[in-house]
Amino acid sequence: MAEKEIIMTGDVQKEAEAKNLLNGYIGTYYSEKSKGIYQFSFDPVSGRMTEPELFYEAPNAKWVSLNGSSMAFPVERNGRAGTCFLKLKDGEVSHKEEILEEKQTPCYVLQKNDFVYTANYHEGTVMVYRLDDGTPFVVKRIENGAGAGCHQIMLHETYLMVPCLEQNKIRLFDMTDHYIQAGEILFPEGSGPRHGIFNRDHTRLYVVSEWSNELFVFRVHGKEFVLIQSISVLPEGGEGSNRENAASAAIRLTKDEAYLYISVRGADLLAVFEIREDKAAAIQHISCGGAHPRDFILSENEDFILTANRFGGGIACIERDRKSGLLKSVRHRIDMPEAVSLLLVNSTQEASL
Repeated sequence: MAEKEIIMTGDVQKEAEAKNLLNGYIGTYYSEKSKGIYQFSFDPVSGRMTEPELFYEAPNAKWVSLNGSSMAFPVERNGRAGTCFLKLKDGEVSHKEEILEEKQTPCYVLQKNDFVYTANYHEGTVMVYRLDDGTPFVVKRIENGAGAGCHQIMLHETYLMVPCLEQNKIRLFDMTDHYIQAGEILFPEGSGPRHGIFNRDHTRLYVVSEWSNELFVFRVHGKEFVLIQSISVLPEGGEGSNRENAASAAIRLTKDEAYLYISVRGADLLAVFEIREDKAAAIQHISCGGAHPRDFILSENEDFILTANRFGGGIACIERDRKSGLLKSVRHRIDMPEAVSLLLVNSTQEASL
């Protein structure tokens, strides 16, 4: 592959700003029709999207993260893998650097302040980077074992939390004490915790498991996590749920913390839960608008959910009723093979994650 990675300028972003549209990015697995990070525009009123254009060519740039002007995503080059770091100015790349110290690409990237955290499912490692004026430096490599299945990074108080899917646990590491392990949350054997999300004040943690397709609800106080509920993500009775192939993926919470959404691959569903005090109640199961949904996001006004469907259906924009939390029909769709992750950016360049 040629070394010229930058494919286009910030034309998509400039057009979006002129029309009061939101700028968006898509992370993809590499294929003949998906070469890296793609850019598109989104109309938060109509739900319509522009066709995606290649923003940056990078094999297996499957999870895109943005924090202000700092973009980071996985990359693979000539048998080596790691993370690509871009510094953006006016929607264009002003600085780029790649750190390739892994054998396979990470599956998740999180940015907070001047730090970037990546989780590597295949190698069981977490990488911690610090950005110095856009230039990344390795701070720590956290080893969890080759079979750990690290799938996400969460930050809670002074702790870095890592769902280790294949170990059926979430590990806690103390960021103030050289990232030493400071605890763990254990899950039932064969559950496979994949992704989690906190409420705003971090008194509740919601975790979805890939293997058992369950939602786990925890009451949180410091590093004490008390399980108060576990509930199936799949429809009752199994009709249309394709339970044998179901594998839950991403999880999102609305701003008012009243509704929770989970994507289910294999079953090609979005599961909708209403949060009632300490418990979650399933209120809807609906098509994701494609095949094999991975990440999905709520629009800024929460009138829509955008799903990244890897194996068919591209990016689907689904209408949402804010009052009831229920999802409606697909409002618009754009073609994007091998889509994995999504983010939308508002006028201040903050990621809607």
